[in-house]
Amino acid sequence: MKCDCERHSDRKRLTLGDFIRWMGGAAFFSERKKKEVLGNVVNDSRMIQDGDVFIALKTEKDDGHNYVKTAFEAGAAAAVIEKKYLKQFTAADQKKCICVSNPLKAVSKAAAMYRKELGILLVGVTGSSGKTTTRSFISSVLKKKVIVGETWGNWNNHIGVPLSILKFSGEEWAGVIEMGANHVGEIHDLTMIAKPDISIITNIGYAHVGLFGSLNDTANAKFEIADGLNKKDGFMLLNGDDSRLVTGAKKRALQTVFYGHGKHCSVRVLNVVYDRENGITFEVLGKQYKLNLPGRHFIYSALPAIFLGLKCGVAENDIYDAIASQKPVSMRGTVELKNGVGFIVDCYNANPSSMKSGLDYLADYAQKGNRCSVIGDMLELGSYSRRLHKQLGEQIVSAGVNKLITVGNFASVVADAAKASGLNSSSVIVCHNSEEAAVAAKLFFKPGETVLLKGSRGIHLETVFEKF
Repeated sequence: MKCDCERHSDRKRLTLGDFIRWMGGAAFFSERKKKEVLGNVVNDSRMIQDGDVFIALKTEKDDGHNYVKTAFEAGAAAAVIEKKYLKQFTAADQKKCICVSNPLKAVSKAAAMYRKELGILLVGVTGSSGKTTTRSFISSVLKKKVIVGETWGNWNNHIGVPLSILKFSGEEWAGVIEMGANHVGEIHDLTMIAKPDISIITNIGYAHVGLFGSLNDTANAKFEIADGLNKKDGFMLLNGDDSRLVTGAKKRALQTVFYGHGKHCSVRVLNVVYDRENGITFEVLGKQYKLNLPGRHFIYSALPAIFLGLKCGVAENDIYDAIASQKPVSMRGTVELKNGVGFIVDCYNANPSSMKSGLDYLADYAQKGNRCSVIGDMLELGSYSRRLHKQLGEQIVSAGVNKLITVGNFASVVADAAKASGLNSSSVIVCHNSEEAAVAAKLFFKPGETVLLKGSRGIHLETVFEKF
């Protein structure tokens, strides 16, 4: 199993001509223009800067072709459009259009060709939760030795993955690409573009289970990341504490390295010591590391980064520094103090496994008597919703939460379960939305208390913090 960060070779920058040719597009640009370096490829006209390329995508709610003129006015050098729309633009704008049958498929094809041209070590990351944090840890460690390209922001879907790859400058030695999905088949398409040398699955949980259908379907969908894996010397790096991942890897006879707490994990964490003031220390492969993050679940994001850093020749001291300097990604566990109240702002997304991690985080960080939560609905759980929200209410009490605000369609389910598990009724408030919760929070929480904000993105619990 290789992890070769020394295979970088000099590459020319990606040009507009390369992009057009790889897409199979028809365009009216001069040969001189085609030799210009390709700008960023974006699908939001509000993000356009001079020299960028706008891709006109259709969605259920809108059509990007309506914004081509706006993109050109903002400085776009070109626009990728469906060829049937060409006649609706002025003669001047037509000269800046690249015509294809399907803009997304064409751009995805170009991204796949560019990934092949880059020839770099590429790490693919998927899983039900922890993808972004794991990707951030790995990138930070590898950047201690080499130039690294990675997923841009939260661009991890069928649109974001190809656009992220096309943002690579050509100077990278390695890439770390996050792959998200909520339907079977989506990760297959992404991994066939990215063609990872190393594929990571962080865990299998109930995230989007209402769309996948079942946990087995979720597991099958995540293992699609192996479809594009380098067949010669690629390997899987899997959370060995997740039984579905262990079983799935054996079933598929995949070359695998496991990480976690279990004895069967070759990348095994030992001697975990938690200190509320000084963070977490732990041992991996005979070396000591430190996390200045209070959540124990962050160890699972650190383990793949440590392993890949060592395998790629990053100095041990540099790995230590990269791990110790990590901070939570925005809205994924940042700790903020406002008006004397501590907030664990972890409301980018939520599912049962990440909820448990958040509650463990709160229990580690805040002393008994000062643990509070604003809990929003976990979305896309389908027929599992009521049962899993009931379990959540029970877990909230087990974590020692003494004040609770619940928000959303299942707020009463969570609240009732918490009260049935022993939480005093006067310590529970049920709200319909985040605006209502923000008003309640101002009167409910007192200085010295710590509040976990945790819910799915659609609940917008950050509003509670912003208005506190």
